[in-house]
Amino acid sequence: MKKISLTFAFMTAILVLGACTNTSNENEEKEENQTTEESSSTNTSGSSDAGTGGEDSVTLEEMDDFYVGDSQDNQSLIHSFIPHESNNTPVVMVPGLGLGANIYESTPDHRNGWAYDFSQAGYPVYTVDTSDLASAGLSESEASASMSKWDSQSIWERWGLGSAPDEPYPDGQFPADSFEQFYASIPMQISTGGGSDSTDDSESARGGKGEGAGGGGTSQVNQQEVDNMISLLEDKGPAILMVHSMGGEIGYEVARQRPDLVKGLVAIEPVGSPTDEQEIEDTFAEIPYLGVYGDYLESRNQVSRLEAVQTTVDMINENGGTGEVIELTEEGINGNSHLLMIDKNNNEISSQIIDWLDRVETES
Repeated sequence: MKKISLTFAFMTAILVLGACTNTSNENEEKEENQTTEESSSTNTSGSSDAGTGGEDSVTLEEMDDFYVGDSQDNQSLIHSFIPHESNNTPVVMVPGLGLGANIYESTPDHRNGWAYDFSQAGYPVYTVDTSDLASAGLSESEASASMSKWDSQSIWERWGLGSAPDEPYPDGQFPADSFEQFYASIPMQISTGGGSDSTDDSESARGGKGEGAGGGGTSQVNQQEVDNMISLLEDKGPAILMVHSMGGEIGYEVARQRPDLVKGLVAIEPVGSPTDEQEIEDTFAEIPYLGVYGDYLESRNQVSRLEAVQTTVDMINENGGTGEVIELTEEGINGNSHLLMIDKNNNEISSQIIDWLDRVETES
């Protein structure tokens, strides 16, 4: 495991000492005293001051990559970002269909991702490359299997990036100038039969519902992926599950099978939000639930998802639980795509989610 605790002040001390070798002893002593004062101030703040003034920095105790799964054919790759001296509940970030952990880690225009924001706020973070992705590692049999990838044309309208390929919305928050970098970051997905393209609306490589589906039906998610997440939570949790799009099916099924391991659900425009009244009463009313939605829902055929999440939240609250929906457009925040975590205002959105998590942590 990598240990990261080198502060900006310490790095500054090294540079200052090197620059002062040709100065007088008096100036050298003055600079060293000044550096010592800066180091003292930094060490009492609880985080490093890399960047601008501490507010944009985080000290990580550990970073690590490891696998969960019962074989190389079924393994998921987990990336961890563990802040120094954190007592907060871990957050496990599961991407949508055919997308990798990198959507949570950085943006295509080189800004910090949500993994950074949540770690900075004191939450241990685990991002997931699901077992159906080449980025999670390939066995020999998988290496010879058919693979697919989202096509670069349909995702513009499908995910609210623009009105047509290479035509971003005028008020759009997606970093369209960096589209090529984004598309290059989408991993290849291992095909399991049926359609050869990840854009197929009928069945996915995870065995779940298509991207246009809303919620409330029986989950058809791949049980192996659920088992992998349960293994992760047994080892590192209990945790808050952040699920995006088709990743919602994974999170909901984990909650059904092991509610004791799920301390909260943050659903980013998910598929499959539960709407069965008895299931809500028995399971989901005990799990704090937040749904988050962006813009252009009608044009990308995702209104039913919002309706399902609102139904889930209403039922949770009626049963004495904690549920909330953040509709960004209702708050005057417009132009967000399906990829909220890499949009140009991703930090503004993560701040709202973190505020909600902080309240939930306090209440619990």
